[in-house]
Amino acid sequence: MDAKVRSFNNLPRSKKTPSGLVPNHWVFGVCHVDIQPRGDILLAVNPQSQYINQAGPGQILSLPTTSEKAEAIIPYLLDAFASPAPGDPSAPTFAPWTWSTLDPDMAEAIGNSLKKHGVTPALCKVGVCTAEEREVLETARASLFGRLTEALEKIDRDPVDLGDSSKCHGCGMNHQCFFQPLKRCARCGQASYHSRECQKKHWKHHKSVCRAPGAAPSIDAHDYYNTKAPADPQARALMTSLRLEGHPNSRGTALPLYRLVLTGQDTPENMRLLFGPQYESTLKSDHENTRVECLLDPPPGSPSHVMNSYMNDPSVVRSLRPATEAEQQKVDEVRKIQNLVRQRVGAGKSPSSADMQAILKNFGPKWPAMLPVYTLATNTMDQGVPVGGHRGF
Repeated sequence: MDAKVRSFNNLPRSKKTPSGLVPNHWVFGVCHVDIQPRGDILLAVNPQSQYINQAGPGQILSLPTTSEKAEAIIPYLLDAFASPAPGDPSAPTFAPWTWSTLDPDMAEAIGNSLKKHGVTPALCKVGVCTAEEREVLETARASLFGRLTEALEKIDRDPVDLGDSSKCHGCGMNHQCFFQPLKRCARCGQASYHSRECQKKHWKHHKSVCRAPGAAPSIDAHDYYNTKAPADPQARALMTSLRLEGHPNSRGTALPLYRLVLTGQDTPENMRLLFGPQYESTLKSDHENTRVECLLDPPPGSPSHVMNSYMNDPSVVRSLRPATEAEQQKVDEVRKIQNLVRQRVGAGKSPSSADMQAILKNFGPKWPAMLPVYTLATNTMDQGVPVGGHRGF
C-alpha cells in the first residue's frame, strides 16, 4: 500500500484536466459485475467530459461494515488514477483536484482511510455526489458495461420472484450492479427494474401478473400519448395547438408535458386527454418538477435553459398557472440557495464540489435532504453555459 500511495501522491494535479477544458473533479462508486470473473468494479467519472477511469474486480460490497468497505476501496481508487487507462497506455495519468462519492457515511470513511495511509491531505476530503452526478455515474456504468449487460441478458436465469426488490426482474442482475436504485413497476408495484428499456423487454413476461385478477388493463403515459391520444379528436386538437406535430422529440412525454405547463394548460382534463386516465402513476413527479422549473424561468446560460431550448417554439405563448403554496415554498428554497451560490462564486460561474459542500453546511444536519433542491438551484441559474455548447474532455 505504501508504494501505491507514493505513486499516487507523485502524480501531477491541477484544477483542470490536462486538456485545460474542464474542472478536474471526479465522482466515483463501486458496482458489482454479475458474470465471470465476478467481482466489484470501481468506476471514476469526470462529470463534464464523462471520461471513465476504472479498477478491479475485487471483493468490496460483501464486506460487513462501511469502514471495511472503505479500506478495501482505497487501493482500487488509487489504481484508477495511477495506472494507465486500459487499451490506451499513452493516456496521461494525473490525480484529481477534487472527488466525490455516493454516500455521506462512505465519503467520511474513505476520507479517514486516505488520511491514515498518507494520501495528499486535500484529497482526504471526499465530497458527496449530487443527484445529477449520480445519474452521470450510472450512465457511464451503463455505457461501459453495455456489451456485458447484453451478455448477461442472454444467460439463462431463474425468474425473479415477484416482490423481490433485490434484483432487476428483467435481466436478473443484483441491485448492487447499478449506481441508481431499482425502480418498481408503477402499475403493480411488485416488479423492480434498473431501466425503462429493461422493463419494456420484460413486459411480455410480466404483463400476465402485472395487475390483480379482474382489474382492467392499463397503459402507461408514454404509450397512451403515442397510440391512443392521436386517435382522439380533442387530444389531436390540443397537440396541434401546442405545436407538437413534426417536432423531432414529439414522441416522448417530456415535450408535450413541458408545453402544457408552459402555456398553463396542464389541467387534469388535458393531462388525461394526452396521457390517459392513469397518467399520475408515471408522470406525477415529472409534472411537479416541470412546474417548479418553469416557475423559476431558467435564464440564458443555465443548464436548464440549454436543455429546454430545443423544446421552445416562438409561437407557443408562456402563460403558467400561478404557483401553489407548496410550489412557492420550493421556489423560495431554490432562490435562497441561488443567492448563496452567487455570494460565494459570483454571477455566471459554475460552483465546484467544494462550493456545494460549503453552501449545504448552512442547512445543518438536514443538508442531505437539500441536495435535490441544490441541484435544481444550480441547474436553473446562469453558469455561462452556451446554447449548443460542447463540453469535451
